[in-house]
Amino acid sequence: MKKNYILLLIALFAMVVSCRDESLDPLLFQKVKKGTILALRGTQLDNVYNKGIPGAEVFPKIAVGTEKFVFDGEFLSDDPSSLTSVDVYAIKGSGAATSRVLLTNVPFSQFKTDSKYPRPWVTISIDFKDILSKLGLANTFPLSLATVNSLLTTYRLGINIECDLNLTDGTKVLASQIVAQGLFGSNQFYPAMRLNYAMTDYCSYDANSWAGTYDATELSELFGAYGPYDVTFVQDGANPNRYTTSNWYDSGIPIFFTFSPSVNPATQIITVPSQPNPNNAARTIVGSGTYNQCLNEASISFTYTQGTTVLDQFIWKLAKQ
Repeated sequence: MKKNYILLLIALFAMVVSCRDESLDPLLFQKVKKGTILALRGTQLDNVYNKGIPGAEVFPKIAVGTEKFVFDGEFLSDDPSSLTSVDVYAIKGSGAATSRVLLTNVPFSQFKTDSKYPRPWVTISIDFKDILSKLGLANTFPLSLATVNSLLTTYRLGINIECDLNLTDGTKVLASQIVAQGLFGSNQFYPAMRLNYAMTDYCSYDANSWAGTYDATELSELFGAYGPYDVTFVQDGANPNRYTTSNWYDSGIPIFFTFSPSVNPATQIITVPSQPNPNNAARTIVGSGTYNQCLNEASISFTYTQGTTVLDQFIWKLAKQ
């Protein structure tokens, strides 16, 4: 069960939220002139940092050839004009037998300076079929069984994408140098120099497969990580796509949610309609997320409120036992 001090933590958080924690911004450009990186922006940053899902993913079994690996990168440097170009690589192979293959070179002339981001930025877009070609895989669609199997085995952890920065003084900032875990403590400095293109298996929706017990974990914007703990999904007798659980938030709170049956992975979603906490009607629960039918896993983003006060905001990850 949740500790009773959660509400106390909320009060303490309200007192200190206005205090800036500089340890979360390891590259303070007014103090560290060598803090030069390509920072991630746009949809991929939102997916990874806020939604807890892959920045970009593809479904090899149903890929049609129009898929692209796209991200925004903002150049953070004490000298914004010090960048010549960006080399974008894919990591070919797995384990010890890997090599880097160049996907594209992006000259600084393609970077923009406008109101979207404070510093020079660029949208980098690479066709999935071109990535396959660079990896030595057939890129005709629908993909052959051999290519699908390679993507779901050799690249089961995703295709790693790396960016090296070429500077005007002849030096480089390499993707391999982005190793400080402190960088990941702030979305402002989340690096775009080491990304992953997830290769996700695809299975058709099966409404009857979701009943059972799950390991649940939480990643809260207010309280950090919590779990795992058990929750049980029970299928509704009248609506096979609707499920209930009696231990939401590890606090014995019953809620209901609905799976959206779809053949399109982008719309395979779970909806948690706004509903009162049955144990405390003054509090409201609402959320939405996605599911992986092949793995019987789900990721749901929740907001828990009392009036206008946000009690918690977290990502609920579920994996069937």
